Amino acid sequence: MREFTREELSKYDGKQKEEIYVAYNGKIYDVTGGISWEDGDHFGHDSGIDLTEQMAEAPHEEEVFEDFEIVGILID
Repeated sequence: MREFTREELSKYDGKQKEEIYVAYNGKIYDVTGGISWEDGDHFGHDSGIDLTEQMAEAPHEEEVFEDFEIVGILID
């Protein structure tokens, strides 16, 4: 499995690269093509970042990530 640093992940924001990735609980998800991730934005949340802490305030649970492919892991 590919390893991403936070700096590498930040490039997958739908602007610097076409792909849109986000991290959650150490896993990197490819949310490219997700209806609610158009242009790398998800209701005011940026892509290319670790969303683990922000999920506590989300109106949905972590199961939302089950529809997306895991493309790597986040390393510090």
